[in-house]
Amino acid sequence: MLRPELSLGLVLGVALGVTACGDSDEFALTAIPELQTYCLDAQRVVTRTNYPVELVVHEDFDAFVKSKAVIEGPSIQQYVWRDADGEPVGVSCKLKSADHLNLTFGADTAGPDGACQDMNRAVFERVSRLNRQPVFREVVFEPAETVSNDDEPGMTGPDWLAPYAPTWVDEAGALHVKAKGFQVDFTDERFSRAPPRFRGIHYCHFVAPSFYEALLAGNANPDVTLGRLVDTSNDGGMTRPTSGTEAGN
Repeated sequence: MLRPELSLGLVLGVALGVTACGDSDEFALTAIPELQTYCLDAQRVVTRTNYPVELVVHEDFDAFVKSKAVIEGPSIQQYVWRDADGEPVGVSCKLKSADHLNLTFGADTAGPDGACQDMNRAVFERVSRLNRQPVFREVVFEPAETVSNDDEPGMTGPDWLAPYAPTWVDEAGALHVKAKGFQVDFTDERFSRAPPRFRGIHYCHFVAPSFYEALLAGNANPDVTLGRLVDTSNDGGMTRPTSGTEAGN
């Protein structure tokens, strides 16, 4: 429901048109996700669950930064990144982790958790069916996507929100796609003393479906940036945005 508001050690090359998930998979996409409910599909694909969750869509970046994916509801969060013309280029989702869903709603409710790239691949596969003569004959899904902060493990959020390039083209003409995410299982003993709202989460940045379409048609520049710098120096651990620009600005 929608509540309005507010790889291994190698790079994986995937030929266009190859199905990322079999149609028999109950968690597979059956259509290109709608932008306004994108994170509902991401929750299903990434954490492999059909358990109903409530989606909060944020138009304001500050509100998204302060939001959490919480077990009450359960409630997940969404923010769309747009270029200078207002066109969507990326979607950020704060999802619930499979282990927290299982602890709360029963074993086998979800999981095991997959990667953020699982959703990027699934969406790309659906979009690629619309274009039989794509500009890029190959897409490379980068396997490295997990953000970590070894010095301050509990402060991974600002690193996840920091700007990065979700797409680029290499010298051979292949399109590269990079997700960015992190996961904190509710049962992870390293965070057992942290407030519950900081645990049981799986956060991801994705490429927007319409941006995939524009890229494959040769109507978009892949050199965009998702993310924004945040400052946590004076807010007791809460992330607060600093000056910065969104994708394409």
